[in-house]
Amino acid sequence: MAGVLEGVRILDFGRYIAGPWCAGLLADLGAEVIRVDKIGGGEDRFVVPITDEGDGAMYQQMNRNKRGMTLNPTSPEGKEILRRMVERADVVVANLPEKALVSLGLDYESLTAIKSDIILTTTTAFGTQGPFSEKIGFDPVAQGMSGLMHLTGYEEPMRSAASWVDFNTATLSALGTLAAIMSHRATGKGQRVQTSLLHTALTTASPALIEQAVHNVNRVGTGNRGQVSAPADVFKTKDGWIYI
Repeated sequence: MAGVLEGVRILDFGRYIAGPWCAGLLADLGAEVIRVDKIGGGEDRFVVPITDEGDGAMYQQMNRNKRGMTLNPTSPEGKEILRRMVERADVVVANLPEKALVSLGLDYESLTAIKSDIILTTTTAFGTQGPFSEKIGFDPVAQGMSGLMHLTGYEEPMRSAASWVDFNTATLSALGTLAAIMSHRATGKGQRVQTSLLHTALTTASPALIEQAVHNVNRVGTGNRGQVSAPADVFKTKDGWIYI
């Protein structure tokens, strides 16, 4: 059976997880995704290397079902190649700061000047407005600012080993992109889809934050012990650990 996004072409300028996983999910649904790396390959290509060439486990997961190429979009030749690619694309995905988008010609204004109905999906650390809008950040920063590292830890905050903020943000980005594609099919118009790491983390933490705002309970970290139900903890047994 053909993928539901067959015929949709996506240019993926993402790095690490939040951008590439969004594009990867769309590739899983049948879209043609072209991963565009800088010359020599991006830094995320070589994290946790597992092949003789040095390609990393994260890179292989994020970029399955994609085509790949390298490009310098700031050179005269690269700008022309980018223009021709955008003309033939439906969606551009990039988890880059706003200034970087502008410098690379990937901001919404530049893209719509090439293709008026393009969909641009972007992820930032803190959004595009407000005092933190120009700052960059990674998953653990959002984990910490959400308060969930405080509740996860014991005497000190503890981050999750899994990059749940990145993965959840990418999933929300893919959902927003799907909605934008549906809207385009109905109206012929493109739009910009925006997500941020902090917004995702705050959404995930919202029950605890709402409780704190209403009742000022000042919960503290309890490790694996449940915050709102009991018994809930990790217990050591004769042949390993169990969670109840």
